[in-house]
Amino acid sequence: MSDSAATAWEIFVPREIVNADSVYVVSWAAADGAHVEVGDPLCDIETSKAVETVHAGRAGYVRHVAAAGDEVAVGGTLGYITEKADSPLPSSAAPKPRATAAAAAGTATFSAKARRKLDELGLDESLFAGRGMVREEDVLAVAAQQHAPARREDARGPSRLVALGPIQRRVAKVMEHSVAAIPASYLECTIELAPVRRRAQELAAESKLVLTEVDLLVAAVATAAAAHPNFNCFLTADYQLQLFEQVNVGVAVDVDGDLFVVVVRDAAAKLPAAIAKELRGLQYLAVRRRLGAEHVSGSTITVTSMLGRGVHRFQPIPYPEQAAIVALSDVHPGSSRAALALVFDHRVANGSKAAAFLAAIAEAMGA
Repeated sequence: MSDSAATAWEIFVPREIVNADSVYVVSWAAADGAHVEVGDPLCDIETSKAVETVHAGRAGYVRHVAAAGDEVAVGGTLGYITEKADSPLPSSAAPKPRATAAAAAGTATFSAKARRKLDELGLDESLFAGRGMVREEDVLAVAAQQHAPARREDARGPSRLVALGPIQRRVAKVMEHSVAAIPASYLECTIELAPVRRRAQELAAESKLVLTEVDLLVAAVATAAAAHPNFNCFLTADYQLQLFEQVNVGVAVDVDGDLFVVVVRDAAAKLPAAIAKELRGLQYLAVRRRLGAEHVSGSTITVTSMLGRGVHRFQPIPYPEQAAIVALSDVHPGSSRAALALVFDHRVANGSKAAAFLAAIAEAMGA
């Protein structure tokens, strides 16, 4: 929160949230006008990776600006805390622009129910330009106009619109940005899984922990990235390499169709057993939807695995402000070999450097 007026302090979307330019307001824990103390929960916001709670940074009275269901830019205003229940708000106290589509909506203002229905039906805000206050029944009426003709005239037959869930919608935006911004190239090699699994079993016996191929992959990627810094960086807008001193490995985790990327920080300084223990804890939190910003923020390189799913030639998409993503997949069902793939930003490294990095990963895994 920051000072916005003499007696009103802004509640804003934390800028620490990464891989997103906006969030959704899930719900307000503090009612509009309610008195709160320092540390009290104010509202829940949803990013592409987790639901976070925004807490009060000072005591006072909560004044809502964004409603449940609203999309607010990172750094944007969620509301205010005022010194008195009737303290005046800044003249600029209005919901921040929700996205580029909001500008196209002109003077349209959406009720919370209308916003939820708009997202559910997948309608564009620009359809309501100039309408003033838009309510749920207005959204339903426009939906009937928009969808019914399409179903009658589409030569492919009847269809229906199903809105993406909030997490997948955020992932979709991140992937669009990544594909548009990063000229990615792809390399793949085949590795023997038998020695990797033997090593995992040996380490498991020593540590009394469960270790998998993915745990060893995370450790190997961290070790290789520390030795090949061009893959632990990203290219800035003015064409400079921002090289990270610490290797924070993001690990893709699928939970009921939602994608989370949990982060093992400073992974190059950790033994495989320690990485395995940390990952089990992060996966536990992901399944229970209890991940916080500290669990999903700050990755410098990402790994993902499709082992055991019968998928060959898996080509994932690097995350924004990262130079590489590493993947494991099957060669064919039942094989003792796996495909180890690297997708990288071709602006920061050429093919020979990428091949050396991929070989270093395979070697570090013990393949």
